[in-house]
Amino acid sequence: MSKNYLNKKILRVDLSNKKIKEQTVPQDWFGKYIGGMGFGIKILFDEVNPKVDAFSPENKLIFSIGPLTGTMAPMFAQTCAVTKSPLTNGALNTYAGGFFGAELARTNYSTIVIEGRAEKPCYLSVEEDGAEIVDAGSLWGMKTIPAQEAIKKDLGKNVQVACIGPAGENLVRFSSIIAGRRAFGRGGSGSVMGSKNLKAVAVSGGERLPENEKLAEAIKEAREILKNALSQEWHLTALFSRYGTNAAMPSLNERGMLSTRNHQEGVFEGVNKISAEYFGKNLFVKNVACFACPVACGRFSVVKSGPYAGTQTEGPEYETIYAFGSNCGIDSAEAIAKADQLCDEYGMDTLSTGVTVSFAMECYERGIINKKDTGGLELKFGNHEAMVKLVEMIAEREGIGDLLAEGSRRASEKLDVGSEVFAMQVKGMEFAAWMPEAMKGIACTFATSNRGACHKRAIIGDEFSGRADPLAYEGKGKLTKEIQDKVNAIFTLVGCRFSEWTYPLDLYLKLLNAATGMNFSEKDFIMVGERIWNMERIFSGFTRKDDRLPERCYTHPIPSGPLAGTLVDREKFEKMLDEYYEARGWDKEGRPTEAKLRKLSILT
Repeated sequence: MSKNYLNKKILRVDLSNKKIKEQTVPQDWFGKYIGGMGFGIKILFDEVNPKVDAFSPENKLIFSIGPLTGTMAPMFAQTCAVTKSPLTNGALNTYAGGFFGAELARTNYSTIVIEGRAEKPCYLSVEEDGAEIVDAGSLWGMKTIPAQEAIKKDLGKNVQVACIGPAGENLVRFSSIIAGRRAFGRGGSGSVMGSKNLKAVAVSGGERLPENEKLAEAIKEAREILKNALSQEWHLTALFSRYGTNAAMPSLNERGMLSTRNHQEGVFEGVNKISAEYFGKNLFVKNVACFACPVACGRFSVVKSGPYAGTQTEGPEYETIYAFGSNCGIDSAEAIAKADQLCDEYGMDTLSTGVTVSFAMECYERGIINKKDTGGLELKFGNHEAMVKLVEMIAEREGIGDLLAEGSRRASEKLDVGSEVFAMQVKGMEFAAWMPEAMKGIACTFATSNRGACHKRAIIGDEFSGRADPLAYEGKGKLTKEIQDKVNAIFTLVGCRFSEWTYPLDLYLKLLNAATGMNFSEKDFIMVGERIWNMERIFSGFTRKDDRLPERCYTHPIPSGPLAGTLVDREKFEKMLDEYYEARGWDKEGRPTEAKLRKLSILT
């Protein structure tokens, strides 16, 4: 029988020496880090030299769950993976939903720490009370879905598998780990796994422990709140449940906020051909849910005719549709679905892949690269056949795909002809689907995020709804700091991002305290998030010089639409950074002060 959360252990795997051992979780970790992202960052911070190459055996890959994982609490199905990112060279935390985390919760482990490098391809098989390293020579080179099926056949039991595809094996710097059809998407965790000759982690647990009475009551309350949200016509979670995460794309387009043709424009003329309505009428088959979640935001889709007939994907999500759609000037939903399927099969982040493709398209249209460089591809905006082919070339590191597999920042540096101005990335990570010119909170979020141009800890809802003026700079530094700390705290529970705008903060505390028997206050909980944020910042070594946007955001006004003429004012942006650093208790260069680190018990 699986132990309760506070009694679970850390499973440590040294692939170089083929050694596996267990470690008791230090008791003070629960109060200071809770679990999930907190445990992952703590281990990375303490045990990995920040200067080590991300592909070195000395880098560690950490999978972790939280105290609500595997319970019937809805929107806590995700698993966290932490490592040093080969894309940003900073601390990475990345998440996948589905059923992998729930299965890990049925073992005696809350955390798996993998280090070293195996001599030959292998996978890790984790059971309720033990693990073994298994030869994976026959699996190397397989795409993710066949590899998962082969492992399940080999083990002969009900297992959940997180694995890499050829992109991870080829060390594509934004390759992903795929669990089922869900992705640990951003930052290149798949290539870290590939550098370790680790094809997969397979987990098979025991029975699920029943919830105690207090936890059962808190879960009941959570389900009632979620049920009410899903019954409301315009609640964001309800819209995602009915239409998927792409529900708001036409509205964004109407407001001039939809990144188009590598962030050159904010309005896409083909939006109706890639909208949730179009996907729903022409590709949608059924909803797909994560463990214990009634939202079922996943949309299993099939292309029924045309050149991409037979394509199957659990999506695409809004961010994917932006990356391969409007941002590449492509209005073929079927081609976007195909690109999404390829990314899942090869194991690649759809955002970084799509934005890197759009970067290459602009390079082609500007004459920086030509048909000889692209292997004959006419890499113009709107050419969906070229886009789909280039996705495969990147995964296989074929031709120009080898350069682009390094990410847009490194590719622009290698080309060295001024293309860094329109390489849409921060700290090496490509833009998510939001425009800093149109939302100044996004400008602050993208610039200061520890992951790079990441939207997971942003005030998007406030700015999109009008609760906060999207074009205002004042106050956005403080708001950004507050949402970053709050979401970091939620990610120690490995809560879905959707829960943040569905559940009141006190519900997280009820669930957490009931599950652990602890007594977290709101202040305690938020401070955990702030502590982790500062640890990430220190590990990554980021300062003010890194907290900047691509030059295009400051110098290239949105050319048309409702926000025509809008850009990021450099002077006001710098003042917003000052406000952010002051709210954080950092110095003017964006470095955590000794006083702040002592207050957070990072220094003692």
